[in-house]
Amino acid sequence: MGRSQNEEPLGEVINRLMKAYGLEEGYYEAAITTYWEKMMGPSISKRTRTLKLKDGVLTITTDSAPLRQELSFAKDKIVEKVNQELETNLVKSVLIK
Repeated sequence: MGRSQNEEPLGEVINRLMKAYGLEEGYYEAAITTYWEKMMGPSISKRTRTLKLKDGVLTITTDSAPLRQELSFAKDKIVEKVNQELETNLVKSVLIK
């Protein structure tokens, strides 16, 4: 039995709805927070206070000056890792605070 012409995969419908209702960044921000330790390792994860995603900018907050500098040098790699893990190109840049 084949699909009718108006059927779409559920994942595509959910993504379209999230985008339409402005929920896409909130969903991906939660996903980044969930997978942060896996992506960056436990030592960085423990010293990271908050992660925020707004308008394609991932803001990472830490109290550690050495970590802030280390992350500043790795901004492009962070964008690449996050987008790869989430299978999206939503994150365009990183801001370290």
